Formats: sequence, structure tokens, C-alpha cells
Amino acid sequence: MKISWSECLRFIPLLLQLTTCVFFFTERFEVLGPADPVVAVAGEDVVLPCYLKPNISAVDLSIQWLQLDSSNRLVHLYQDHEDRNENQIPSYRGRTSLFPEELRNGNTSLKVKNVKGSDNGEYKCLVQSAECHTISIFLAIGTQPVISNEGYKEGGISLVCESKGWYPQPEVVWMDSEGHSLPAGHTETHTDSMDLFTVRRRVIVQETETNRFTCRVLQQQLNEIKETMTEIPGENVICFCIVLICVLIHLYENELRYLFICFFWLN
Repeated sequence: MKISWSECLRFIPLLLQLTTCVFFFTERFEVLGPADPVVAVAGEDVVLPCYLKPNISAVDLSIQWLQLDSSNRLVHLYQDHEDRNENQIPSYRGRTSLFPEELRNGNTSLKVKNVKGSDNGEYKCLVQSAECHTISIFLAIGTQPVISNEGYKEGGISLVCESKGWYPQPEVVWMDSEGHSLPAGHTETHTDSMDLFTVRRRVIVQETETNRFTCRVLQQQLNEIKETMTEIPGENVICFCIVLICVLIHLYENELRYLFICFFWLN
């Protein structure tokens, strides 16, 4: 049986399609992510980096982002050229997106908008059957500590330190001027609507040579430290203030007495 060249040419497009298909399913790739944890600030947006190596197109692939916990819940799903988030964790609804224009370059990173405290944790990106190394998100760096002087209480001066907007919960330490830790009350904590921690800790201090004390708030996972120093007035300053107040009162009384005499004389 003879086959003409024209009949052979008819099979070339089919052979090309089969070759492309075999190449697509046999080409191996890695899914890579950042080496270090991603640090995010609550209320802002964050990008979880993820990309393919070599940078083949991910447009036709299935991309699945999971938050790693006991059930590895779905954060975002891209499949059949569209987002399919019907089974997405409710708290992520409307807050996640890929970068459609970058998919052809192998960029499968996920953008999370308006970061919340509950977003803290570990994530994994799965592309087709390959998976990315675990990506961690840590939140968030809080405010500078504020120190309040409550005056004399319980045989000393009561100082209160407060800082807001932390996640995970930080540690609060009171120190003297030489950096030594001071015994203090338990740390009071509460969370706001975004699951961020406010921490508050009180210490009773006695006078020292410097009368300087520091409140340090530290988050070890973030390697972040914020601290504020305060200086309390010593006995000499207090005595001076008392004497000054007495002098002012005396001058005020004399002024009133003088005004009263003038008023009586004029009448």
C-alpha cells in the first residue's frame, strides 16, 4: 500500500499536537518560595512569593494555596483558567488574588489584602502535583511603648507600660538603668477586632541614683524590639516643687491681702 506525500502531510499537525502534549506532561519543574518567613503588618497587603523553576507558564496548571493546620484549609484555588474559591476559608473571602499577567512567567505568588491577626501561620503552594516549601507569615510590629506614672502606690512609684498592635503576643520586660530585669506584675493582654494584642504591665519602683527605668516590648519570632525610657523625679526635685508651690501660695495670699486693702481704702 502506497501513501502519498500529501497524505503524510495531513498527519503532521496531529503529530505536533501529540509531541507538545507529551512534552507538557513530562517536563519537570520545581515550586520555589522564600527562604525566610514573610513579615506582614496588620491592615496592609502582603505577597506570599512562589514561582516555578524553570519559569514555564502556569496558565494551564492548577494552583492551590493552603493554610497549614489540622485540616490544611483552602486559601485560594486557580483551576481551568479561573479562580474557584467556593470552598475558601470564609475569613479570606475577597482578600486573595494571584497575578494573572505573571502566570505565563511561572509566577504563582499569592496576594493577601488587609492582613488580619488570624492570617498568622504557615502556608503551602501546590502547583499541579508539585508543592512549594512551607511559607510562614508573621504579624505584626506594634506601637512604641507608652509609660504612665501613677504616683505613689504600695510603698513605691507605680509605672505602667502599654503597647498596641502586636501579633503574635509579645513579651513585656521592665529594666533599671543598667539593663537588669525588674520584678513586675503579670502582663495584662486583650485583643482588638483584628486579633491584634495590646499588652500592659505595671511595676513598682524605688528611687535609684539615676531614677531611670525602661520598658521593653519584644517579639522573638519577629526579632523585633521596641522600648521606651522614663525618668522619675527624685526627693530633691519633689522638695523643690513643694517649696516652690508654698512660695507661690504665699505670694498669692499677699497679693489677695493687698487687693483687699486697696479695695477697702477706695471705698
